[in-house]
Amino acid sequence: MAGFRGIIQKRSTAEGTAMTAQPKAPTKTVLNREYILKSALYLIDTNGLEALNLRALGQQMGVSQTAIYRHIPNKAALLDGVVELIWKSATHISHITNNMSWQDGLESVVLEVYKTILTHPNAIPLMATRSINTQQSQVMVRDWLDKLQEHGLQVGTDTILMFNSLACLTLGAAIAQVEPPTKSAGGEVDTDLINHLSEQYPALATFMSPLMELDSVIEVSYRKGLHALISGWAQSAQ
Repeated sequence: MAGFRGIIQKRSTAEGTAMTAQPKAPTKTVLNREYILKSALYLIDTNGLEALNLRALGQQMGVSQTAIYRHIPNKAALLDGVVELIWKSATHISHITNNMSWQDGLESVVLEVYKTILTHPNAIPLMATRSINTQQSQVMVRDWLDKLQEHGLQVGTDTILMFNSLACLTLGAAIAQVEPPTKSAGGEVDTDLINHLSEQYPALATFMSPLMELDSVIEVSYRKGLHALISGWAQSAQ
């Protein structure tokens, strides 16, 4: 992906601008894990990932760190929980209707994951570097597999490789979508150079034409890549 970053700079601003609303405290005075995780995600969305620590989180919620520790043993567990929360909010397997193949169903779910991740740009580095690592997350994956098997997916030893490939593609596209160009000189598409070279090399003109015509090369590239990856994986398994 890094090799093409210099020419893939056009972005859509339609996605990824929403931000989590501050969660409401439980009606009872007792804290719960879900409220803590939602509060942590809100802090990340508003102040950045580097601002998240248990002291700041406690101040935001108006509770002590000790109160948080009763539900979240340490910061690692807190970060794992935030990752779990985003995945769970993004994956609605009920969207997989009865007439869908597992390929169409999986593509629909992963596309929703992509859209959801874009609404939490400050959390993308966290999503990209931490595995699904909680009991609740494993239950979620089990439910995905059960639903996709109902629609024809044959779970094998390489199924997790397909899921990992989809996660890499999705997170990579999300990072490219939300990260601004490098602050140093350059970083934008040199249309004059493209036009000049295209006059000499027709194949290059065809290759580069989407950069000149599409509003979002990243968005279109992601959707095509997502479809190709899932379809190709299904064919290779036959």
